[in-house]
Amino acid sequence: MKSITTITLIFFTTLLFAQTNPATPNADFQSWTHYSAGYDDPDSWNCLNPTTTTFGLYTCVKDSTPADVYTGKYSARLITMSYFGQLIPGTMTTGTINTTSQTISGGLSYTLRPDSIIGWYKYTSASGDNADIEFYLFGSSNSDTVGEAFYKTPTSTVGAYTRFSLPLTYRSSHAVQTALWIVTSSVNQNNGKVGSQLYVGELGLVFDSATGINNIINQDMITVGPNPANGFISIRNISNSKSLLFSLFDVTGRKVEEERIINGTNNIQLNGISGGAYIYYMQDEQNNVIKTGKIIVQ
Repeated sequence: MKSITTITLIFFTTLLFAQTNPATPNADFQSWTHYSAGYDDPDSWNCLNPTTTTFGLYTCVKDSTPADVYTGKYSARLITMSYFGQLIPGTMTTGTINTTSQTISGGLSYTLRPDSIIGWYKYTSASGDNADIEFYLFGSSNSDTVGEAFYKTPTSTVGAYTRFSLPLTYRSSHAVQTALWIVTSSVNQNNGKVGSQLYVGELGLVFDSATGINNIINQDMITVGPNPANGFISIRNISNSKSLLFSLFDVTGRKVEEERIINGTNNIQLNGISGGAYIYYMQDEQNNVIKTGKIIVQ
């Protein structure tokens, strides 16, 4: 359970959006719902907007500015604000926010044991502030923490979208029952800085062969080639997944290609992609990274 110690607002308990899987719904933040009170919230995530809108504050924003969008049409932007001296970090979570008890609890039903969390973000730091991206796996209750990962951004501004990855630390062998994401624009909720802004483009989970990737899709059923590639990449998918996402990144972490992969052979043209080394990621329908590799483009 994570305390939100500085939010002393009127009573409001947001309801957890009904989801059972995956642990990271709406992972690229392309789906939003507009509410009559004048704010948008990312689908399957809970934010503070239902409470702070009473005071004309929106700490979670659907950002469509091209320079602020990582992929697709939107990104999620969290903003640290204040109300009569009370700090309100921009917050979004897959759990339930209770502003009376000032806690986040719950999460989504989940049973797997991922290896790492990953994501893409950029950050505007106010006066040395930094943001926080947390992921928890719980057993029979929120007090039974099976695994966790805490990513803290640098205290300086990160002006371009940057990939992060962090392994989960597992505390016990208890069965996983719940997964919970918490993302905030200020790590220290007592001493955060008004004006700090965290942009989140995508979040996800990584599985390696030791932690269960074969329980989802057998990597041998997905082949990527030729390597080196000249003009095109051919991806053969004979797994039980009918829709995979292939993403290709250059050495700076910039995404240069993204394609949906169906069953059978998929040819991806490399028009406009210069020669060099690239990293690819394959994601399943639950946004789990199931295969990665390096490929040379000639």
